[in-house]
Amino acid sequence: MSAPNTPETAAPVKKAPSFVDDAKKLIAAKYSIVYVTTFEDARCEQTLQNLAKSGFQNPLKFFSWSITEGLKSGTEKIPGTEDPIKALDHVIQLKDPAVYTFKDLNQEFENFPTLVRKLRDTYQAIKNQVKTLFILAPLVEIPDEISKEVAVIEFGLPSSAELEKLFDATTKSFKNLKVDLTPDDRTDFIKSGSGLTWDEARSAYVHACMGRSTLTADAVNVVIEEKSKIVRKDGILDYVPVDFSMQEIGGLENLKDWLERRSRFFSKEAQNFGLSAPKGVLLTGISGCGKSSCVKAISQYWRLPLMRLDMTKVYGGVLGSAEETFARALKTVEAVAPVILWIEEIEKGVAGFSQGDGGVTARIFSSFLTWMQEKTSNVFIAATANEIDQLPPELLRKGRFDEIFFVDLPTEKERVDIFQVHILKRKHKPEKFNLINLSKATNGFSGAEIEQVVAAGMFEAFNEKRQFNDQDLYREISKTVPLSTTMAERIKEIKRWADTRAVRATKH
Repeated sequence: MSAPNTPETAAPVKKAPSFVDDAKKLIAAKYSIVYVTTFEDARCEQTLQNLAKSGFQNPLKFFSWSITEGLKSGTEKIPGTEDPIKALDHVIQLKDPAVYTFKDLNQEFENFPTLVRKLRDTYQAIKNQVKTLFILAPLVEIPDEISKEVAVIEFGLPSSAELEKLFDATTKSFKNLKVDLTPDDRTDFIKSGSGLTWDEARSAYVHACMGRSTLTADAVNVVIEEKSKIVRKDGILDYVPVDFSMQEIGGLENLKDWLERRSRFFSKEAQNFGLSAPKGVLLTGISGCGKSSCVKAISQYWRLPLMRLDMTKVYGGVLGSAEETFARALKTVEAVAPVILWIEEIEKGVAGFSQGDGGVTARIFSSFLTWMQEKTSNVFIAATANEIDQLPPELLRKGRFDEIFFVDLPTEKERVDIFQVHILKRKHKPEKFNLINLSKATNGFSGAEIEQVVAAGMFEAFNEKRQFNDQDLYREISKTVPLSTTMAERIKEIKRWADTRAVRATKH
């Protein structure tokens, strides 16, 4: 029998081609015009310059162009080449193998109507030569006339290895800074910088180190805050700060165990072992039983930022058409990965087909399913649903979510835990209360209803200027008609649905 795979013996994961690999192949294959999407033109330009200098048996000449400085070779400017037409004349006339970078050339198409024609002439003139013109721009804007002559590649944001080097260099630049981090803490800093440009990550790491004599794990929140600023610029996603942990949620052992087993999916050991990151979970069940709290706690448990997608903003039309807004939201969340994407009441958003909306909701739902299936970024989807029978079967098919958990009304033991959590959270001592009897008295109560019992009972004690006690809680319990009573038939239907379609979040 062959030995099982271990981190040492597992088959190596095939590495995706890097930007340098792609660019080198295109230059060697004599591609004349390459369009590069990037927000980091300076870093991309430096990468291409290094490639031209040392990536081939014989170094290639390197030139850079911008509308402000014209064509340059190193620090030497070529006079009169601020005009892109004149700059392209230089590309055509040069006899030596060379690499050119043109920054924001796409913005000059309107200013220079003949520019598109000149690009086509340039392509014809150099297509059999070792000369490649790289157009650097944040967005792909290629005129139809030259679309067949242009190859498109992406200059990605810094990799984990690059961020690790940047983090180490930043911390070492603070001479009197003591770094007190575990290996997992270091990993958190590296992954928190993912999705940021080189300059953004450097600034975030500098801010995390400033004013400290010792760098500890809590400083990672500074870096996460930088990510939240990127999200706020777009206005579609909300960054959700989290100030409690999974330990503050009573019960739900099956869900907690599942999360624990996947808590280190971003580690180097997991990647070397060949593990892929989990895609997401769908939390269904009865309203008020802690689904939203679980989503927030996952963020704290895995130490990943939490971004909430507000579908009312998507369909509101204020930020553009619903389909464009939704696509932009997915692109934004991928840019700041690794991250947890929270979609609350998914049945009312991407999964709830509306009548008379011209098929917009159906198209959004279709694009969402495709994205879930094909995404390669570390975006973990945490979706919640109350009306679970309204979820279309396409969303529940294996492979969309890693698991579907049903969050039921809390058991007697869980109600003890919930009472304990909320009494302690409000600065009182749980041991002074008979939690077992309180739990028995709240059979059929949801976690939200128990929380409200504790909050309301405290008001009575405070107003009467006395100690908070069991009787305050019993009084509020007697006043409360739980949802399990008012919606008994509906809850039975939900439980029947979950019996064959979901894993119970609680151990019975």
